[in-house]
Amino acid sequence: MHSGSLRRFGGYLRTRWINPRRVRFWLLVLVATYTLLGFLALPWIVQYVAVNTAKEDLGRDLRIESVHVNPYTLTLQIDGFALDDTDDRQLIAWKQLFIDLSWSSVINRAWIFQTIRLDEPVIQEERFASGETRLLRLLPEPANKVPEEDEPASLPALRVKDLGVEGADLRFADNLPDETTPAGDKPNRVTLALQDVGLSVKEFSLQEGARFPVRMGGKLAGGGVLAFDGTLGLRPVLILEGEARIDELALAQAEPYLRQLAAVRIDSGVLNLSGHMRTEAQEPLAFQGAAGIDALNIGDGSNDEPLIGWDSVRTEQLDLSLGDRQLETAPITIDGLSGRVVVHEDRTTNFGRLIAKDTPPSAEEDGGAARSNEGADPFGITIEGITLTDSTLQFADHSLPLPFSTSIHSLDGQISTLSSTSAQPAQVNLEGQVADYGLARIGGTVHVWNPMRETNLVLTFRNLEVPGYSPYTVQFAGRKIAGGTMDLDLDYSINDQQLDGRNNLVLRDLKLGEKMASADAMDLPLDLVIALLKDRNGVIDLDIPVNGDVGEPEFDIGQVIRQALSQTLVSIVQFPFRFLASLVGVDSEEFGRIDFPEGRSDLTPPQRERVAKLRNAINQRPALNLELTGPFNPTLDGPHLQHGKAVEALQQRLIEAGREVPDPSLTSASTQDVVETMFATLYPNTDLKAVQTRFTGTQDGSSDRTGFDALAYRNHLAERVIAAQSVTDADLKALANARAATVRDALADVGADSSISADRVRILDPEEVDSKEGGQVTMEVGIAAD
Repeated sequence: MHSGSLRRFGGYLRTRWINPRRVRFWLLVLVATYTLLGFLALPWIVQYVAVNTAKEDLGRDLRIESVHVNPYTLTLQIDGFALDDTDDRQLIAWKQLFIDLSWSSVINRAWIFQTIRLDEPVIQEERFASGETRLLRLLPEPANKVPEEDEPASLPALRVKDLGVEGADLRFADNLPDETTPAGDKPNRVTLALQDVGLSVKEFSLQEGARFPVRMGGKLAGGGVLAFDGTLGLRPVLILEGEARIDELALAQAEPYLRQLAAVRIDSGVLNLSGHMRTEAQEPLAFQGAAGIDALNIGDGSNDEPLIGWDSVRTEQLDLSLGDRQLETAPITIDGLSGRVVVHEDRTTNFGRLIAKDTPPSAEEDGGAARSNEGADPFGITIEGITLTDSTLQFADHSLPLPFSTSIHSLDGQISTLSSTSAQPAQVNLEGQVADYGLARIGGTVHVWNPMRETNLVLTFRNLEVPGYSPYTVQFAGRKIAGGTMDLDLDYSINDQQLDGRNNLVLRDLKLGEKMASADAMDLPLDLVIALLKDRNGVIDLDIPVNGDVGEPEFDIGQVIRQALSQTLVSIVQFPFRFLASLVGVDSEEFGRIDFPEGRSDLTPPQRERVAKLRNAINQRPALNLELTGPFNPTLDGPHLQHGKAVEALQQRLIEAGREVPDPSLTSASTQDVVETMFATLYPNTDLKAVQTRFTGTQDGSSDRTGFDALAYRNHLAERVIAAQSVTDADLKALANARAATVRDALADVGADSSISADRVRILDPEEVDSKEGGQVTMEVGIAAD
């Protein structure tokens, strides 16, 4: 182009385009266009694109009431936003979203917002039984191919000076499996709502290392207020730290989740918590502060019965660290604890029935869980002590022939530091009241996290009214208890799963009641047992050792105690005199046996000593009576009775003849004539001269000495006279009765140091006994209850 043409073109520009009038015109046109596009077109475009994208890409209906754009202040306002899910349920909505983009964004090449404000947003999330949620369904399906490893995209520079959310409403629905309905039925739908949520963030930034203040608060529809005031950092890792607070959070909202583990209901209870919290990459959650649960009442989910609860549980310091797997608390105060334990007719307990029956995990799931726990440190728990005040424990047993119930109330005391990381057991010291005037104490040591390794507990009960425990005596021995009080000392030690129990039972003024049928009752003469055990003050003091291996699957402490008590009582009944002998320091199984010489009814010195000790023992058991059965043995007693009768007959003849012989003898020379008369009378067909001839001849085997052996002759006559005496059953029974009377008189000897009333000794009908080595006739003393 030559120079002339250039001059003409330049003139054209100056007159047509660069002319000031033309510039102002086009500036006006540009401003008008920018204004029209910003105020009119852009709102329509935003609304159109948003609605169509939701419809075409997400398959969901989106409604927007209005969109306002100010192209000069760079503000955007969207009113009446509502996104529905595929089933027409509202998913996301808000009343107004206001965004104020700063013009400095252009200069700083960053997204800088002066203000972002969201008013009354509503988010309605739901988790289905499959685990899928409504919001997750908005995300695109993951690609099947493995993505190439690229450098991570850098985040855009973003800064929001003032980010605020007001009046938010976050609703969550959870479809949980319902254990009470058959498989395939609709799940249990649980809803939670966080209302009036407010969020305030100042100087929000994605810059690495930036921390900015965050304040949030809200309240749960079911009860409870949540608040947080702290700082938040997003890069390089998420860090949230500040003061958190939960006020009066209603625990009943957690009941549907608790019922997945146990069939319980939460009737009441609120959680209060305040302190400092922190979460970051290496610390999922750390909390330091105070915590408490008030007015908790948990009931049995299958009926209206209470289970456990308390007025308040508080600790002034709770330190939780999920990263370090550690929980530590200052002393915990439990006020007004109430618990209820019930044994049902089938001997299951109310707590045992509560545990939900879970489906066993598959081998793959089980293996995965095992691998995830490999190398994980156990969670350490340390509680600096527990103080219990004004608590109540109720116990009921419906498996007995008579239903039984009791309670320990006004239970107070302390438990020392509990630590899962220490081998040191905790000290226990509790005291409470049983019924109106009974006392209960629990003391000793227990390793809470491994009680089978080391436990030493002493349970002390004083002044318990025994009639209230009749259900157990009915099951055990088929008898009710009509009266009496009980002291009970239970000393249980467990070392390496070996139980060594030393139980002491003291009963005062025990009185038996009526008999009752019980299939499990032992066949025990309970009246006799009590008479044997009850001392002169009406007290029964019984030691019952209990031993066993608590590690055995079939170990049952109740059954072990029952067996121990049964063995003790059976031993006393089977060997009552061994038990009585122990009362006077004698270790002899012969304590209830009295020996008599053949044909005699007097007591030898050793037997008098035995009777004296028996008298002392019986004096210590005033409810016990003795039964004496006079013994006789014809083989041993008969000859001696015959001899006695022969002597009596000789004495009678001497008296008739006017001869006084104080102690006549059948073999004496002075009485030979009388004995010969008796012999002739008894044996009239025997020639006395012929008998004398038999004892006349050579003496001592010598041929030069002959004569009459008078002594041998008299002995022969005496033997024949004795043999001719008749002994009847009446004679033998008279001897037996005399023996019984001798023992009775010795027992009731008023001149002795201690004697018993003759009314407590009963003489029974005599009985024949077998012979015994040593020529003794033995009386077996019997015992009976008063």
